[in-house]
Amino acid sequence: MNAAIGYVLIALAVLNLVGLLLLFRRLGNATYPASYKEPAAPSAAAPAQAPSEDAVSADALANMLRRLDHRLGDIEDQVKRSPSVAVSTDQGATTDRALALAQRLARQGATPQNIAETCGISLTEAELLHRLHAPR
Repeated sequence: MNAAIGYVLIALAVLNLVGLLLLFRRLGNATYPASYKEPAAPSAAAPAQAPSEDAVSADALANMLRRLDHRLGDIEDQVKRSPSVAVSTDQGATTDRALALAQRLARQGATPQNIAETCGISLTEAELLHRLHAPR
């Protein structure tokens, strides 16, 4: 995966987390109708009450935030594992220089594996250049 795509995915996940946090806060600060009365402070003799509808939706949001947090961690790990791609303004010139060096190494008798490692090309390309340019 390209590193830039990984960073975009991380940014989107962070934006989702921020949006969910704002939604969670808004639900927590929601105004209630005038008929709604604040519950009195629980006394020692009062039985435990079942969770209200708001508590259930808050739990669902908390679970969603945890899942998004795990997903964000997975994306970060994936970006760290992917090889970094060097962004060059003159990519064609870099490739031409690598191939020219590979041809020169093949003429000097280097093995295809040494050519591939030195020039950063695939082993198949290195074998082809070795067959074309190696001394006979």
